[in-house]
Order: sequence, then C-alpha cells, then structure tokens
Amino acid sequence: LMEKNKKMNYLKYAIGEILLVMIGILLALQVNNWNENRKLRIKEISALKEIGQNLDQNIIQLKSILKSDSLVFHNGEKLIDMFKDENSIYQDTLDTMFGLIAAYSPYNLIDGAYENLKQKGLDLIQDDNLKKCLIELFEQSLQRLEQTGNDFELGIANQRSDLTIAYFETGKSVFSMRPNNFEELKNNQEFFNFLTWTKAAKRLTISHRNYGLNETNKAKHQLEEYLEKIDK
Repeated sequence: LMEKNKKMNYLKYAIGEILLVMIGILLALQVNNWNENRKLRIKEISALKEIGQNLDQNIIQLKSILKSDSLVFHNGEKLIDMFKDENSIYQDTLDTMFGLIAAYSPYNLIDGAYENLKQKGLDLIQDDNLKKCLIELFEQSLQRLEQTGNDFELGIANQRSDLTIAYFETGKSVFSMRPNNFEELKNNQEFFNFLTWTKAAKRLTISHRNYGLNETNKAKHQLEEYLEKIDK
C-alpha cells in the first residue's frame, strides 16, 4: 500500500512538473509573439509616418501648382475678353500676358516612402481600409495625375510653340511674347480658337488636380486617425 502511494505521489509530482514546463513554454511563446508584434507595430508606425511626410509634400506641391494654374487660367480669360473688344489696343503689358498662354507646371509624384514600404510588404499595414486607400492614391489617382496630366499639358504647350513662331517675335523671353502685328492677331480665328481651347484645357487640368489634392487630404486624415489610435 505504501509502495502504491509512493508511485501515486511520484506520478502527481511528474504531472505537475510537466504542466509547469508546458505553462512556461506557452508563456515564453506568448511573450515572444508579443515582442514580435510590438516590433512589427513599431515598423508600421515608422513607415506610415514617412508616408505621411510624402502626403504633406504632395499636398504642398499641388497647392502651389494650382495657384499657378489659376493665374494662367484667369490670364487666358482676360486675353479672350480683350480679343472680343474691338476697341482694345496693344500695350507692353500684353507681352507678359501672351507669354503666359498655355504655361504649365508639371506635377511630380512624391512616393519614395510608399515605394519603400512596397518592397518590405504592404501587409505591414494592419488596417485594410488604410492600405486600400494608400494603394488607390499612389498607384492610381496621383500616378494618373503625373503621367496623363503632364502629357496633356505638354501637348498644349507644343501647340503654343508652333503659334509662337508664326505670330510672335522670336528671341524674346519664354514668358514674354510680342505679337508681330497685334491688329492682325486680334482678327486671327486660329489664334482665338487656341485661346479658348487652352482656357478649357486649363479648367480641366485644375479640376483633375483639385481632385488629386482632395484625395491626398482624405488619405492624410485617415492615416493620422489610424496613427493616433495605435501610436500610444
């Protein structure tokens, strides 16, 4: 009987030891998982903060470009009104206005931080909605704005070059053009059509760039809200 009790006590002790070892292993795994998740979260926060800087840079650039676009658009409106006015006369200040016709500022996408994260893996972003938002912004909206938008504006600028050679003095500054004959230019339907076309085209460019700016601001807001939640 005593021998039997000894065996039972030993068995209980052995089971207890095994349970303690298993609990220790589980706790160690849990701590290790917690540490790994913490490291991933730190990397995620760092990457998103860098992307946030890219968003700020794109916002600053787009706002600056839109100011220039607005100046060129309103300059075109004034020229069209002047061409419609039969009593308008040539003034030296018109050289600068003619020089601004079809002027454009190219948009250059800033996405270095996003591209770095792509190489590491976009799954580092744990919020699926934010991940989708950034992918659509950097790989669709802003990319189209850079590629298609710049090509569109450049095409108009090239048309301007042909008209410049035909109707304006050569050798002057790019942003100052003096007409060979102002009165003849006022009655030139081809040139007037070009003025109205550039105005419509610039309006379209402004609309697209405003859309890109709004989408970038939305992404920035969503990113900041997420960072505020996890970066504590």
